[in-house]
Amino acid sequence: MIQTCLMNLKERELKMANALKYMDIVDWTLEQISNGNYKPNDKFLSEAELGIKFSCSRQTVRRALEILEQHGYISRYKGSGTYISSDKTRPKINSVGIRHMTIGLVNTYMDNFVFPSIIRGIEDVISSAGYGLMLVSTNNLVSGETKALQFMLERQLDGLIVEPTRSALPCANLDLYQAFSQKGIPIVFIDSFYPELQHPYIALDDEKAGYEATKYLIKMGHRNISGVFPHSHRQGHLRYLGYVKAHTEFGIPIKEELVCWHSRENMNQILHSYQFLNQLSMSTAALCYNDSTAIMVMDFLRQNGKKVPDDISVVGIDNSELARIAGLTSVAHPAEHLGEAAAKLLLSMINGGEGKNILFPPQLVIRNSVRQIQA
Repeated sequence: MIQTCLMNLKERELKMANALKYMDIVDWTLEQISNGNYKPNDKFLSEAELGIKFSCSRQTVRRALEILEQHGYISRYKGSGTYISSDKTRPKINSVGIRHMTIGLVNTYMDNFVFPSIIRGIEDVISSAGYGLMLVSTNNLVSGETKALQFMLERQLDGLIVEPTRSALPCANLDLYQAFSQKGIPIVFIDSFYPELQHPYIALDDEKAGYEATKYLIKMGHRNISGVFPHSHRQGHLRYLGYVKAHTEFGIPIKEELVCWHSRENMNQILHSYQFLNQLSMSTAALCYNDSTAIMVMDFLRQNGKKVPDDISVVGIDNSELARIAGLTSVAHPAEHLGEAAAKLLLSMINGGEGKNILFPPQLVIRNSVRQIQA
């Protein structure tokens, strides 16, 4: 099943590569019109001629022509051909120059099981509006984000969607984000945000997700609940805050020895250590930052003769395919809806609308990884 998910991701990447091909045709056509090489009412190249010129399929050519027609740059007449529209029927080109109709997307991990659904949501919205998608991954490295932003700055973009890298740390790329602002390119953050920047963000309500998951464990009788969180991601801090609030609401003291903080670099080492096993042995349940972490914890428990949920209950966050396979109770991530909302907000901002933060409420999906005990 995991291999299938990765294959689906590769299919999405191929689809996005094809999208960039039709945007090449769109960009070239707009440049020819702007330079006066094609004037109003001139006959334009045929589908076959464009296919030869750009070495692409007829389907790709037709998608490009659909976008150009939607935006009023060409008119197609059955039996006659394609013609450049008159100036009066064309939308205004903005002050920056030719509108390339491309959205940039910077994400952390390509193999994140939530991310393909986010891409699907984004792409469905922007493609309907005639935009192409350009994707770059940071591999969750600050230096990777620097390179990704520099790459995007060199492209002709209408807007940018960014999944922040290590968002709990001070933003190391303020100058690059400022360069986008100076160019008038709107930015929307997804999943998290940098407090130093005022760009709107769209995310799961992480604090409430941590709260609802912990409250469920408490209502199932658990009082010694381990928390496993990454210290470099703002989502981890917010989910920890929800964990704390649920304990406080039910009058349960926080036991710091039951909270495990890890980083990207030492995650495997910490979550396979004797100290972590000792922490789990003092717990009846564990709230994990996400499903990937929860699966790792469950495997570690099994390797040490512990059963889930008989010996310890486990809850994750994301409700990914991994959670469904493993029977893991998890808080659902609104991945596709989040992508759609981010794309709609960015398109609104491109057209002069205001940016606003959107938080999706968490929904707990109960499976068989939690057992009820006597409090």
